[in-house]
Amino acid sequence: MRYIKRYAEHGTEMNTHVINRYFFTALLFLFSSELLATAESDYELGVASYKAGDNAAAVSYFEAAMKQGMDTVSLQYNLASSYYKVGRYEDAKHYFKLLQKTVEMADIADYHLGLIAIKEKDGTLALRYFESVVSSGKDEKLVKLSNQHLDVLSNKEDRSKSKLGFNLGHDDNISSVSEDSVLGTADTFYELSAAADVLITGRRKQGWLADAALYGIEYSDTDTNDQYVFALGLKRTVKLADWDTAIHLSGSKSTYGGDDLQTITKLDLSGRKPVAKNQWIKLRYRVEDIRSDNALYDYLQGSRQRASVEYQHLSDNSLKQLQYELDLNNRGELVTSAGSYDYSPTRHTVRGVYTHFVSKQWWLTGDVSYRMSDFEPSSTIDREDNQWRLALASDYRFDKTFKLTAKYQYTDNASTLDQYDYDKSVIMIGLSKLF
Repeated sequence: MRYIKRYAEHGTEMNTHVINRYFFTALLFLFSSELLATAESDYELGVASYKAGDNAAAVSYFEAAMKQGMDTVSLQYNLASSYYKVGRYEDAKHYFKLLQKTVEMADIADYHLGLIAIKEKDGTLALRYFESVVSSGKDEKLVKLSNQHLDVLSNKEDRSKSKLGFNLGHDDNISSVSEDSVLGTADTFYELSAAADVLITGRRKQGWLADAALYGIEYSDTDTNDQYVFALGLKRTVKLADWDTAIHLSGSKSTYGGDDLQTITKLDLSGRKPVAKNQWIKLRYRVEDIRSDNALYDYLQGSRQRASVEYQHLSDNSLKQLQYELDLNNRGELVTSAGSYDYSPTRHTVRGVYTHFVSKQWWLTGDVSYRMSDFEPSSTIDREDNQWRLALASDYRFDKTFKLTAKYQYTDNASTLDQYDYDKSVIMIGLSKLF
C-alpha cells in the first residue's frame, strides 16, 4: 500500500506538470495568434487608409504592424510608399533600398528612388535610377514612365559644368630622387586646377560635349619643377544596351620649369556597365601621341598606351574600387656619358580604393597601389622598378558642390638601379567647387 500511495502521489505530480505545460502552450498559441491578428489588422487598416488618401494614418498603421513583428516585402513597399507620400524621404529611401535587393521589386524600387531624387533636386542621381529601370526592361509600364522622366530631366540637364580646385601642400622630395642624390629638395607648393565642359547637342549620356582643362603646380623656393598643362577636347557619349560609353579626343600642351615641354594628342575610349545591383565593370583604353616641344626632352617623345579594367561596388555607406592597368610605352632613350637610359617601360599596376561615407558630409578614403615597371634592357643596364603608393584622404562636403579635402600620400620606389630608389611624402589640403 505504501508503494501504491507513493506511485499515486508521483503520478499526480506528473499529471500536474503535463497539465501546466499544455496550459502554457495553449496560452502562448493564443497570445501569438492574437499578435498576428493584430499585426494583420493594422496592415489591412494601413492599406485602407492609403487607398483613401489618408497617408499619415497609413504610416501609423504600417509602422504598428512592423513593430509587432510583421516584415514582409509588401509591408516594406507600402510603408516606403506612405513615407514618400508624406514627404519623409530619408525613411522612404531606407525601405526602397532594402527592396532593391529583391529581384521582383528592384525596378519599382529604382523608379521610386528616382522620384525621390527629383524631389531632392538631384537630377544626376534621378537619371541614374531611371536609366537603370530602362536598362532592365522587365516592366513595360515602368520603362515607359522612366523614359518620360528621362526626357524631362534631359531638358533640364546643365548645358555647361565647371570645376575649380586649389590645393596647398608640402613635398619632401619634389624631384623623386634617391636619398644619396644632391638633387633632393623639399618644398611647399600650390596647385590650381580648372575644368569646364559644354553640352553641344543631345544628353550628357547620349550626345556631344566640348571641354577644356587647366592644371598648374608652382613651388615656393624653386622654379625648375613648376609645371602647367592646358587641354582642349571633344567627347561623344553613347548608350549601347546597358553600356555607358564615351569617346574622347583631346590635345594638350605643357610647360616644365617655365620652358615648353610637350604636345600630346590623346584618344580615350571608355565603357561602364552594371553587373549586379550597385556593381559595375569599367573598361578603358587610352593612346597618346607625344611630341617634344623642347630639344632637351626629345627622349620623352613617342607613344603611350594604357588599358585598364575596374570593378566598382557602391553600398549605402561605402564605395569599393579594384583596378588593373597595363601601360605600354614606345619612347626614346636618354644618352649620357654615364650610359643610356630607356624611357619605354612596360608597367603593370594593381590598385584598390575604399571610400567610407561616415555621413553626408564626411567621407574617408584609403588608396593603395602596386606598380611593377620593366624597362627594355641595354648592353649595360637592366632596370626594373617596384613601386608602392599609399594615400589617405578626408573630405568634408559643405554641400553637393563644395568640399574641403585633406590628403597624405606616401610613395616608395625600389629599383635595380640605385639612383632610382626613392621615397617621398606629400601632404596637402584644398578646396574644390562645382558650378
